[in-house]
Amino acid sequence: MNHAFLILTHFSPEKTYDLINRLADPRHYFVIHFDKKTQLNTQDPFYIKLTTDPHIKVLTDRVDVQWGGYRIINADLNMMREALRFPAIGYMHLITGQCLPAKSNSYIQDYFNKHNGEQFIDHFLLPDTATGDSLTSYHRVDKYHLYDLFSHRSAKPKDKLLARVNNAARKLQRILKPLGIYRRYPAHYPPVYAGSAWWSLSFDAAKYVVDYVDQHPDFLRRFRYTQFVDEMFIQTVIMGSPFSSKVNSNNLRYIDFIYGTSSPKDLTLEHLPGITAPDALFARKFTDASKELIEFLDKNVY
Repeated sequence: MNHAFLILTHFSPEKTYDLINRLADPRHYFVIHFDKKTQLNTQDPFYIKLTTDPHIKVLTDRVDVQWGGYRIINADLNMMREALRFPAIGYMHLITGQCLPAKSNSYIQDYFNKHNGEQFIDHFLLPDTATGDSLTSYHRVDKYHLYDLFSHRSAKPKDKLLARVNNAARKLQRILKPLGIYRRYPAHYPPVYAGSAWWSLSFDAAKYVVDYVDQHPDFLRRFRYTQFVDEMFIQTVIMGSPFSSKVNSNNLRYIDFIYGTSSPKDLTLEHLPGITAPDALFARKFTDASKELIEFLDKNVY
């Protein structure tokens, strides 16, 4: 079975090449989206390797991705479109530049051969009233969020000002909602689901998502100025599709996410029990702190 790995990254071509090397297989193809903010040197030998390999497509239509914003879903959809062009793809896998496979290529192949037809995407219906958490509430959809207009990590005056405007606008909208003044989500749209942004979908399911967007551009536009659209949009389309009965909420990723923060923990040898679990096919996030863990995986897994 052929697989397409969609890599969303802001790291260098060299680091991206290292990731691809660990997944390299005649049956594996890759689509790379380098964030528009990433400075790329077309003479970089690793960039040249990436752009001349017939199994790799580097997108030239690059998106300026902002944390929490809408534009990231355009990057995801652009990668999915390109992956549809590769021959006989069985599954697509959305990963980041800080991911690594947690299993060997033969293990990954065997796993999807055994589970062929299942869709691996974390999901829950909004609002999830059991948690009482803002990230599981409907305010992600029924309010305007301005994350695409600023960088939340930036100390620039413009970004800090727009962050304050965003916070003020959200507070005002909370006040107005009990008065019946809020963004409407059309009843004829699929119910909104949310979950982790990282998934593994069959070719047919991924094609359904792309076709649905092409046939319903208004649906995609409705997700502008929502919060964390990449953690809602694909779930919503898939759970409103004929593929919903085949969805497994285990997305096959090991990620140690710290509740209340914007980033998961750096992975180290302490995380080996989770990484070596049978259903953990990919893991995130690998950083400089992960050197010993990466050495272990290179020696014992790949």
